[in-house]
Amino acid sequence: MPSVFSYLRSSFGRRILLLFALCIVVPGAIFGFLSLRQVEEKFHQETMRRMRLQNREIVMSIHGGFSSIETEVEFLAGILGNGTISTLQRSSDWGWMFHDRPLLGATRIRGGYRAEALFGNPCPPPPQTDAARSHLASNRGLVYLQQNAGGIPRIFLAHSILGKAPERELLVCEVNLDHIWGRVRDAAPPVTEIAVLSPDGAPLFQTQPMPVAVLKRAEEERRKGPAGNFEWGQGPETLLVDLGTVFMKPVFLADDWIVVVSQPRSEAFAAAKRFTQALFLSIALVVLMAGLFAHVQIRRSVAPLAVLKEGTRRISGGDFDSRVEIGSGDEFEELGHSFNTMADHLGREFRIQSEMGRIVQTILGETEKRKIIEAVLENVTAVVACDCAGLSLMDPGAMKNEAITYIREDASIVPSVIRKVMLSLSTEEIRKMKSAEKSVIVGKGAEFGNFLSGWTGTRPAIFLLSPLVPRGEMVGVLILGFRNPPAPAREILIRIRQVADQTAIALSRARLIEELAQNDLGTLTALARTVDTNSHWTAGHSERVTTLAMGLGRELGLPPDGIDLLHRGGLLHDIGKVGVPPSILDKAGKLTEEEYAVIKKHPSKGAEILEPIPNLQKIIPIVFQHHERFDGKGYPNGLSGEDISPHARILALADVVDALISDRPYRPGWSREKVLAYTRENAGQQFDPEVVEAFFRIEARRSVDAPAETGFTAA
Repeated sequence: MPSVFSYLRSSFGRRILLLFALCIVVPGAIFGFLSLRQVEEKFHQETMRRMRLQNREIVMSIHGGFSSIETEVEFLAGILGNGTISTLQRSSDWGWMFHDRPLLGATRIRGGYRAEALFGNPCPPPPQTDAARSHLASNRGLVYLQQNAGGIPRIFLAHSILGKAPERELLVCEVNLDHIWGRVRDAAPPVTEIAVLSPDGAPLFQTQPMPVAVLKRAEEERRKGPAGNFEWGQGPETLLVDLGTVFMKPVFLADDWIVVVSQPRSEAFAAAKRFTQALFLSIALVVLMAGLFAHVQIRRSVAPLAVLKEGTRRISGGDFDSRVEIGSGDEFEELGHSFNTMADHLGREFRIQSEMGRIVQTILGETEKRKIIEAVLENVTAVVACDCAGLSLMDPGAMKNEAITYIREDASIVPSVIRKVMLSLSTEEIRKMKSAEKSVIVGKGAEFGNFLSGWTGTRPAIFLLSPLVPRGEMVGVLILGFRNPPAPAREILIRIRQVADQTAIALSRARLIEELAQNDLGTLTALARTVDTNSHWTAGHSERVTTLAMGLGRELGLPPDGIDLLHRGGLLHDIGKVGVPPSILDKAGKLTEEEYAVIKKHPSKGAEILEPIPNLQKIIPIVFQHHERFDGKGYPNGLSGEDISPHARILALADVVDALISDRPYRPGWSREKVLAYTRENAGQQFDPEVVEAFFRIEARRSVDAPAETGFTAA
């Protein structure tokens, strides 16, 4: 094994090593990376610390605002209590006391319910709780909120009147929020947004509307502790968010408020960005200087490299006959000889792999077993010049040792003639073939005779057998026949092994796709039956609707994937009824408005149930819209005409037809004639006229097996 530092024996290697040592590219890059990380981390810590301090200042400003207002209210309560002013008829009489308008109104409440508006807006009484009465009795202000039709709650501060018991006489004042929020705005630094949330998360104040998701996240973080911070991504922009708590309960017996401070990360890290640009500029300058120095050192070696580069360019352009001539007398000359040898091998391998790639692409491009078999047998002769080809396939889970062999006995006949033969194999043959890691060559009369018993006419002298073993299970054998021994045998074995491996993958994938499709539909059918058994009146409804909808889809000329959508959508169209109580589904009389509202929710509930499942996204419009009407009078969204999914329009007719002809707790099933008349009458109103016409075309062709075709039959 060559030494790790063997390149030091060459002068070129030593020069390159010296070049990179002098350039210090790696140390410079490491230094730049570490410096950038440290600067970003420091900026982040400093920004979050600054936002924490800003949040505290805002919290203190809110507390200060309420404290000053409490002082004003306490002063007013004292005036009322000592009888200095008994009553005031005009709000202007209070102007000498409140120049900055901290209050929007004041109301005296006697006996807990008799209110006398002193000035401004009338104020409601505070909560009548033991805690509130005790708090007011201690001569402290009580803050409480009242929801406002405008969206922003009104805030009130209640205080006992001097010398009066709270239950006998109170002063309630409405707080001027501009007085509070003005303090908040004064405390807000530039490029910083502030929001104050009520205890239930509703915005009380915002300098600029914040994304709803940010406010919800802040409310969630607040449950973890009184303070915290997080980052929130908003498209290409990221917000740094800090949250704090205004502790209202100790002083004002109110639930705590949440203060949210946010700042765009780009603004916070503007200085860091400038530092990064300067750092990268410095590193680029160092690299440039190192490159100039390296250029001087490499100039003496540039000629051989230029020759090799030109040769590489011709090779990359497909000129595999290209050769290079280097007479430097050093390692470059040896490299030139190796380059020419490599070109020979690449040319030969490229021609082989090009044809192999075409064949593999053809094989892997098919997902049906029949087409895969045809693709293999028709194209394998382009890789290996064989006289005949066959593919024996077996079921790994079968109890019998049997195989179906597909044989193309004469590769010269185009189009190919493929014959199908059933073979019986011995357990020993299967074991030996499975244990063969690579392809095996078999002559006349040798082992594996049962695999070769399907050939008739002129039997080839040599057979090449390659097992198909994806994931440890043998699913078949690829068989090639030669009238004369192939040469060179080793390369042929490698090529045919590649074809066999890709064939095994394609067959395994086709089998998996088939199994998944069967399992998928089986699962959906089970879900549909589960929903239908919620009421014995709807048993089998989803499957009958599905059958009728698929028949209508075929009549309308939908492609296979459209029929598959109807299949899946039909089975799950009523999955939203899983939450509807049986008492509603089985009710014999007319539904109340509340019960009907529950029923009308099942399309949207069904769409909500299916939303997290990726492979059912395409059927969500069918489930969601199957109760929409063509004239726009349906639900849940009142869509009309072409705005309704074509598949939902088909399913809507199938759903109504099966519901009408089936017995229900509130009525017996309709006769076929009555259902047909109803369908014709509602064409263009409830139903798409084209779907109705397709339905009647099917009915016109009905025969003995027509109910099975359309699903239009009594439950």
